[in-house]
Amino acid sequence: MFLPIRTDVPLRRTPWMNWAIILLTVVAHLVRLRLPGVVSLFELDPSDPRLLCYFTYVFLHAGIGHLASNMLFLYIFGNNVNDRMGHFGYLGFYLGGGVIAGVAHVLAEQSPVIGASGAVFAVTGAFLILFPRARVTVLYFMVLIGVVEIASMWFILAYLALNLVSQFSHLLGTPSNVANVAHLGGAMYGIVVCLGMLATRLLPRDQWDVIALLDRWNRRRQYRDLVASGYNPFGYVAPAKTAPNPLADRIQDLRAAIYEALAREDRVEATKLFMELRAIDPAQVLSRQQQLDMANHLFEQQHHAAAADAYEGFLRFYPKADRLEHVQLMLGLLYARYLNRPDKAATYLNTALQRLHNDREVELAKSELTRLGAAGAPGV
Repeated sequence: MFLPIRTDVPLRRTPWMNWAIILLTVVAHLVRLRLPGVVSLFELDPSDPRLLCYFTYVFLHAGIGHLASNMLFLYIFGNNVNDRMGHFGYLGFYLGGGVIAGVAHVLAEQSPVIGASGAVFAVTGAFLILFPRARVTVLYFMVLIGVVEIASMWFILAYLALNLVSQFSHLLGTPSNVANVAHLGGAMYGIVVCLGMLATRLLPRDQWDVIALLDRWNRRRQYRDLVASGYNPFGYVAPAKTAPNPLADRIQDLRAAIYEALAREDRVEATKLFMELRAIDPAQVLSRQQQLDMANHLFEQQHHAAAADAYEGFLRFYPKADRLEHVQLMLGLLYARYLNRPDKAATYLNTALQRLHNDREVELAKSELTRLGAAGAPGV
């Protein structure tokens, strides 16, 4: 037996909706223990598939083991999916997974079904698409008991393969009380819907989802095929307007590694990777929040020139971002106190003063301008 116990994907916010679903499911099981008759009222029976039961059967379970395994998987994988989809989006996705899994069961089987497995498999399918390279720590019970860390892609695909084999065995006459079709239907729903949401940008893209990984794999494949056909990336000089960038793959890999390091809050590693990226291509700018975070980290680590460059890149690429005056204030202080550029410092401080409202920040900008003026800075 293999049970997941954690993933290495950090949460950006508390997954309240996933916790609420788990709590509601546990409460429903306690009610079922006190009122056994509710099962016949709210289970999904293929001979009488009432509309309400497509939503209620996912909150009923046959026993504590059934409940515990489903809620464990939902907790481990659902927290991160809730984080990416938002609370109400995740709730709709989860209930939709239960409905589609129920439809698959009704079409393929005759026995009534209860349990959240179909909806949970929808969530694991979504996790597979959103975090295929995440690491899952797995507790195993075999000859020995221990833990192992594997990629989420292989762990989830192994569970899907197990259900597929179990379903074929069932068709060949081996009895089974597991709703394999519901599991597979829920997983396919999660995979297809999540792919569609990424492709249409209903979900924000990042460097580690399946689409991004496939895109990088395809570019590497094209590059290898090109080299194999005789192309020498270091010996060919193309016209300036059409010259390919032989370091494009390295740039993409660096950007992905920077995002991962920032997500882990490994500031030293992120700073090192960002400075390598800028050395390869000084025009590179990260996404809005990551660029700002990177500039702040550079300043904290006393890379003042690189921090000023990163802040200026932010201003150039995101001129309509909120609170630009704070970035301008930081640039003014950097150029005044650390880089000995009083002309640029005065320009940024004067621009920031036009929009600053916080009394302390206004006073800071004015005092710095006064100090520059006393030192004879031009234009102050």
